Amino acid sequence: MEPFLGNLIRYQDVVLELSALESRLAGIPAQIKAIDDEQEEAKVVIHDAKERHDASLKGRRDLERDLKVLEGKIDKYNDQSREVKTNEQYRAIMGEIQTVKDHIGEVEEKILISMEESDALQAQIGEAEKKVVARKPEFDAKRKVFEEEIAKLNAAIATLRAERDGLVSQIRPDLMEAYERVSKQRGEMALASIDQERCGGCGVRLRPAMMAEIRKNEAIHQCESCRRILYYLPPSPTDEAPPPAAESSPGSPSPSGDAS
Repeated sequence: MEPFLGNLIRYQDVVLELSALESRLAGIPAQIKAIDDEQEEAKVVIHDAKERHDASLKGRRDLERDLKVLEGKIDKYNDQSREVKTNEQYRAIMGEIQTVKDHIGEVEEKILISMEESDALQAQIGEAEKKVVARKPEFDAKRKVFEEEIAKLNAAIATLRAERDGLVSQIRPDLMEAYERVSKQRGEMALASIDQERCGGCGVRLRPAMMAEIRKNEAIHQCESCRRILYYLPPSPTDEAPPPAAESSPGSPSPSGDAS
């Protein structure tokens, strides 16, 4: 294979590898954000529970103030009951007292419910905080794995970019121009090896005369269908070697069919 063709093939390999690594690198921030979002969701649960807990406490304080006002009314009515002159006035005051007592019962019930709600929220907050603390090492470990991968990817990308730039200087401008032109049309696969007398890119069968020229790997040939630059990779010696003959076991017939 001519050096210019080998350099062009290697250039494409480097470009494809670079693209894969850069794509992977670009996707990592979203995965790190997913870790951060998961942590943040747990913190939001705690924040919301604390807000509900605070609201419950405020509501209970308001109820307790209402309760004191109602208890003050009872005291006031009791004082008035000692000053009434008629049974009708006494019954009226007792009715007012009973109404206030009923209201007090409702308020006390709401206070009890608020206390139970507050206890439940406090338990929820404590459990959520324990989970956040318990999972922090897990999140930190995941983030560290990604940070290490980012460092490795950046190093590999820098190496490949240096190799790519070095290869450009070794490839003739006209070949580079042809490569770039096809690459714009066919993505990053501007070159294709021939496979069983077909273009490895689009699969179209190649003419015998063109196949013979491509096998020489001495010049640039483009597929008449997809315009990819074609090259030939000869099979390795191991691919061409015939399978080893089976050894005859003792007492088996000889190749001629006669028994030994």
